[in-house]
Amino acid sequence: MRRGILIFSFIFLLGQQSLAKDSASIKPKILVWSGLGIASTGIHLALYKTWFSDYPMSGFRWINDNNGWMQMDKIGHAWTAHFITSGSAQLFQMAGYNRKKSAVFGAAVSTVFQTTVEVFDGFSEGWGASKGDLLANTAGTVSAGLQCYFWGKPKIPFRVTFHQSGFAPIRPDLLGSNLPERWLKDYNGQTYWLDFNPERMEIRPRWWPRWLGVNLGYGAEGMIGGDDNIFTDKNGTIQDYSHIHRYRQYYLGPSVSFGYLKNHKSPWIRAIAFVSDRIRIPLPAFEFSRKNMGRFEMFYW
Repeated sequence: MRRGILIFSFIFLLGQQSLAKDSASIKPKILVWSGLGIASTGIHLALYKTWFSDYPMSGFRWINDNNGWMQMDKIGHAWTAHFITSGSAQLFQMAGYNRKKSAVFGAAVSTVFQTTVEVFDGFSEGWGASKGDLLANTAGTVSAGLQCYFWGKPKIPFRVTFHQSGFAPIRPDLLGSNLPERWLKDYNGQTYWLDFNPERMEIRPRWWPRWLGVNLGYGAEGMIGGDDNIFTDKNGTIQDYSHIHRYRQYYLGPSVSFGYLKNHKSPWIRAIAFVSDRIRIPLPAFEFSRKNMGRFEMFYW
């Protein structure tokens, strides 16, 4: 997540559209393998230039950052691995591979992609490889891979949403100076969700609406730095924001998947269905945290 791997979302959307259009004239399997290879190479080069080129290379080293960002970065790693695995598996299925092979190939793509980034970390003096990151990557890959292997797609999707937190202006060099950067770097504004839809899971009672699900979410706020809220700015002045309370947030709320509605011929309804099946649209949610126990928000993103 913190390395801009969300770019992969656009790659998969474009890949699905291209595959649907060109599969009749281009061998789909060649298209998928070459597309993923080119995309992965391009993104790694971009990541190297953006994140690693400003730091000298050194011998491979490990760091322990498991306590940083209240584990939001680790969940971000798991989400990224889950997304790359499931997205790749779906592309491989569209290309003609069976369900099980697609899941294995998708897991392999995710593992290679994420591990390469971790190797970059390990040889950079500005970073360092993290065993916690590798564990999170593995958890995300395995969770998506197993669901794709047995069911063809995740029946319990892992999703992320973002809102501007207000903490980024305090430290824009770390948390982002504009909206795209904050979307990638500001963990205060990210919330990760598990979506349980009884229809998707094939356990729906007759009285339960097909399109209605339940979301469990996790987030954290008050984080100006990874481990604490004291830092030295670019002028060498120590900035102390330890008065800002760092706390975890847990959420419970509904989810909707309008793709389960039948006979929706309107392009607008189809567009809404496409979006609601992939991200959590603004809906009510209860927040449970030390600061806001049981707080209700009508539209939480």
